[in-house]
Amino acid sequence: MSSPLISPATLPQPAYTYAEFRALVATLAAERRTTGPEQTPGLIRYTDQNQAHLDRAHAVPLLPELVSKIANLARPEQWLVLAEAWCGDTAHTLPILAHLAEVSAGRVTLHVLLRSDHPALMAAHQTNGGDSIPKLVRLDAATGADLGDWGPRPAEAQELAHQLHADKSLHVNQIIKEMNAWYEADNGAAVQRELLALLG
Repeated sequence: MSSPLISPATLPQPAYTYAEFRALVATLAAERRTTGPEQTPGLIRYTDQNQAHLDRAHAVPLLPELVSKIANLARPEQWLVLAEAWCGDTAHTLPILAHLAEVSAGRVTLHVLLRSDHPALMAAHQTNGGDSIPKLVRLDAATGADLGDWGPRPAEAQELAHQLHADKSLHVNQIIKEMNAWYEADNGAAVQRELLALLG
């Protein structure tokens, strides 16, 4: 579904509104499936578990100064978020981005793009040569000009992830548990501070 702020030709397809993405995740979890080509038991399990993280993250308090900044952007922006249903970082961050778009007084329109559907866009917005998600891509809504990107995690979470992955004694489930605990303790503060800095 395209936004009136951006021509359908500019919005890559397929694209989902946040509500459509949430509905997709719920449907896939119920059908024991996930997004993307890999349909492993682990990714399917994470897709189901992520629904609780998506609910929690949408309810985190928004920084008033960030809400004000977004509502007073110099030009309307189109936010494209590269994501997948099984991605835990997406589940903790995407709802905050969507909530900010909702309270932006029409200055921001957000769409979710599956990484597996948009390899060229992902290739243009890699992190250290990797296809890390979520990745927020900011576009000028009128011209489609690239205004920069953010992601896949706040710097503090990125450092923790590097430390955890470097410890070869840790099982992936333990790493995910530690990352989930960090996000819940942070309660959306780090990503919002970084967005505030990014928007100047």
